[in-house]
Amino acid sequence: SRTAALPATGTAGQIAIVPATAGANANALALWDQSLAGAAAWVYLPPQEGWQVWIADEARHVRFTAGSWVEVPRPGIVRIRTLTATSHTLETVDLGSILETTGSSAVTVTIPPEATVSFELGALINITQVGAGVATVAAAAGVSLNGVPGGSVALDGQWSGAALVKRGADAWIIQGALAGAVA
Repeated sequence: SRTAALPATGTAGQIAIVPATAGANANALALWDQSLAGAAAWVYLPPQEGWQVWIADEARHVRFTAGSWVEVPRPGIVRIRTLTATSHTLETVDLGSILETTGSSAVTVTIPPEATVSFELGALINITQVGAGVATVAAAAGVSLNGVPGGSVALDGQWSGAALVKRGADAWIIQGALAGAVA
């Protein structure tokens, strides 16, 4: 379970995720150890990158990624992230998501170099321009987009979308409703 705070005592076999806001053991898995030989107490396991947990009482699947527990979407369900700022640099939590730009101001979504954020080959991120502000996808220095080093391209307009796929080290492909060729 995921609780606001762990109780002072637990029940045999109880496992919980310590809240991220807790001072000590933040994000750790807490197991109630009630062995016959020792005193009952919480035992904390610091989470490791990639650990996955099913939270039965919430019917949710979470993965420890980039320092926090994030929900793993169910098959066929895509997480939608709303971008309200005028710029966004892709991060691991964007994987498998649809990023929606919703404002009236232009928005630039930047693909970072692999040295900054290491996405796996085949990583997929979708971008949809919902608002009137032009959404542009830009590759950072050292990154190529459709074979163009440091390339960029705008989406075709409101309600258009595109898919980004990582195809190699610092190499991405964008496909979809684009306003023109990557330049």
